[in-house]
Amino acid sequence: MALNSEFGSKTDLKAPLQEYPRMWMQRDSYTNLNGVWEYQITALNASPGSDKWKKINVPFSPGTPLSGAPEILKPDQALWYRKQFAYQPSIMHTWLNFEAVDQICTVYMNGIEIGTHTGGYIPFSFDVSSTVKYQNSLMVRCTDSTNESDCAFGKQKLEHGGMWYTPTSGIWQTVWLEDCPEHAVQDIKITPDYDAGQVHIDLAGNFSQAAITIGAAGEVVHRGLTSDRHYTAPIPDIHPWTPDDPFLYDLYIQTEDDVIKSYFGMRRFSVGHDAEGVRRFCLNNRPLFFSGLLDQGYTSDSGMTYPSDEAMIWELKKIKDMGFNMIRKHVKVECRRWYYHCDRLGILVMQDMPSGGEYDYSYQTFWPTLGFRTHDDHHNPRLGRTTKAAKKQYYAELDGMLDNLYNSVSLFSWCPFNEGWGQFDSEKVTARIRNYDSTRLIDSTSGWFDMGAGDFLSIHDYFFPFRARKDKLNRILILSEFGGYAYLEWGHSEAEKLYGYKKFTDKLALDDAINKLYEKMILNNIRKGLSGCIYTQVSDIEDECNGIFTADRKIIKIDEKKMRRMNERLIRRMIK
Repeated sequence: MALNSEFGSKTDLKAPLQEYPRMWMQRDSYTNLNGVWEYQITALNASPGSDKWKKINVPFSPGTPLSGAPEILKPDQALWYRKQFAYQPSIMHTWLNFEAVDQICTVYMNGIEIGTHTGGYIPFSFDVSSTVKYQNSLMVRCTDSTNESDCAFGKQKLEHGGMWYTPTSGIWQTVWLEDCPEHAVQDIKITPDYDAGQVHIDLAGNFSQAAITIGAAGEVVHRGLTSDRHYTAPIPDIHPWTPDDPFLYDLYIQTEDDVIKSYFGMRRFSVGHDAEGVRRFCLNNRPLFFSGLLDQGYTSDSGMTYPSDEAMIWELKKIKDMGFNMIRKHVKVECRRWYYHCDRLGILVMQDMPSGGEYDYSYQTFWPTLGFRTHDDHHNPRLGRTTKAAKKQYYAELDGMLDNLYNSVSLFSWCPFNEGWGQFDSEKVTARIRNYDSTRLIDSTSGWFDMGAGDFLSIHDYFFPFRARKDKLNRILILSEFGGYAYLEWGHSEAEKLYGYKKFTDKLALDDAINKLYEKMILNNIRKGLSGCIYTQVSDIEDECNGIFTADRKIIKIDEKKMRRMNERLIRRMIK
């Protein structure tokens, strides 16, 4: 029986997730293709049968209740999609956009192959100007080897259970069309320079000049004209972006025949010191303690896809109402609207690279948890990624993630590796990230197998007393995973076998234990050097019942007001 959320039950399956996906570069031209499609699953090398098509609700993955398709795609199969739609072609260029398709797909428009894409977490687009007509047939062929692939797969696993979740395959985010003029802005990179009181704007596209307008709270604060692809605009009387005051500037770019709307926030992420000389994370040159949640990004009725924009907003607001000021998006890249909501609501984001490679539970989890850890991630076969092909695919997906999320205001740190899972050459990977993006911090190896790179000494501790210690490399000390206390709320769980790090049968006891955990592990260590903490986790997911929210988001297991008071104490403790 499906475990439905209130948001899933209200989702219009004929037209789900209709909101504009790419808020960093908005246009008026927008045609959403989400809704009822047709699908069938065939043998890997077979063609679809003409009489075997069934209905599926895109963008929900097969195997999720909201998709209406019960099957789970296997590695020796192909998943085919078909969509018939009408369109009004124009003299402009028409682009077909996919927010995410897992893992490998080939796209056909009116019988013509228009392109392929590999990797399940990054948006991609095809110019279909020469193939789109008034009446169209769109077909997508997908394959997905999940954890048997060189591609990143995060927490998905064919044999799921415990901390592993049901695989997502095929289209799992919005599909949409957009018309772009000849002199369009094709890409934009926005880099706030907080200390200098200016913002750098880098543009790509076939245009001669661009007019740039920046607004603040309805007032124009800058106008300029440029024929260069790089432009620097002064920002007078800066209004800083913070979690308490997430102020966003409006940005408009106009070329000969194109207009896009964007936004940015004036903020600076850096490494600094407090009044006692302790190494700290700083926002706008001031130490800030971050208290956050580990967020896997799964829902009970639609897997890795939120059932609605409303569901995203509700969850983020609830998290912030409980006093948390950050989220660690764990081994998953979310849809771009999720980051937009974090930007405008004021929630800091630490972004993981989705994990991949072969997984060795004993070597990568059991023994490291007890303190037995390797000190070598160079050509280490037990860390799961040693072949040239696997490393090449990692870099391709890493570069795609960095490029995709660069404009996020709230994203303050990249995390390329989690707990040694698929880890290799972490110093080299960290340098690559730093070379691309020097404006953010890097949690190089979250958990263990630390090679001394990055800005954080990043500790995972679920079972032992935690005592803050100074890093010999003088990095920022954070507890990037802790807690994981499990409680099963009957009627609101999908668990077949309860999984968690400490189990409770009484909700009041759970709440009391979590409060005491924060007192002992977090509050008492802040003045000793602890600069941030991340509790596991946002919600229950299948067998894993260690969430603050139940899987269907209908119940919050802890006292929300008490949690807010605790978070306020943590943040105040840093500055006293």
